[in-house]
Amino acid sequence: MTSQTDGKAKRADATRAALIKAAERLIAHKGLAQVSTREILQEAGQRNQSALQYHFGSKAGLMHATISERTAQIDVRRVELVEAWKGEPSLKEVLTALVLPLAELAETDEAGRNYVLFLSQAISQPDWDLRRAIKDYTLTGLGRTFEQYDRCLSHLPDDERRFKQSIAYDAGVLALKRWCLREAPKQSAQEISDLVIRTTMAILKS
Repeated sequence: MTSQTDGKAKRADATRAALIKAAERLIAHKGLAQVSTREILQEAGQRNQSALQYHFGSKAGLMHATISERTAQIDVRRVELVEAWKGEPSLKEVLTALVLPLAELAETDEAGRNYVLFLSQAISQPDWDLRRAIKDYTLTGLGRTFEQYDRCLSHLPDDERRFKQSIAYDAGVLALKRWCLREAPKQSAQEISDLVIRTTMAILKS
């Protein structure tokens, strides 16, 4: 009985992972609005039309799960960077913790690049809110990074600070998207991160 239960759980996990990868890949290259649940199921090799609803409830639920899966992976690296800070971090150190883990993931493999392209779609949605995502996805590293990010910009009124941070984040994600789409040879993850950080600092100081 236990082996049957374990086997069923493993198949369910495999199906869930396949759907997430399929959604990530399709949305990254076609755009959120152009991808149907049927296409996601076909891409994932699922004949059962109710599989997506069973595992995620809806296409929106699948998108939420996809973001959660990768952001948790990125957050592990971000925590490492945060814990390496010596005392109060500089703005550059804070921005490095924000940008570098995402660039490193994209540099690793196609799945990482697809996630950056996927994320560039997600941030264009009207209901996207990075600070809400920190709470929704329990992103410890990103939460700690933003605490210091706010401190570095504490001289700005709250509305202006949040507005500039949002513009800077969106610009950074779109820059990484362009980098992912470039043909080789291209900058390393560290090099593109440095470029994004310099651009971000210019936005914040404007």
